[in-house]
Amino acid sequence: MPNKVRINLANPMELQELPGVGPEEANAIIKFRTEHGPIAAPQLSWILGAAITDAIWPQVNFDPADTTAPEAPGA
Repeated sequence: MPNKVRINLANPMELQELPGVGPEEANAIIKFRTEHGPIAAPQLSWILGAAITDAIWPQVNFDPADTTAPEAPGA
């Protein structure tokens, strides 16, 4: 199994390794982290909307969901 993508630490290129995630979706994830901090599972569904598929979930790691995302204010 390939390494999981750490959704709260990944850069845009790493995010695009997820099925259905292209540049627009990666930018939406980065924007959300910048404005709101780390992402939890329900938020990822909201951010990606139609782009999210069952194939994404086994490849996503939400750690460190309890710490500040790298681009969040105050990081």
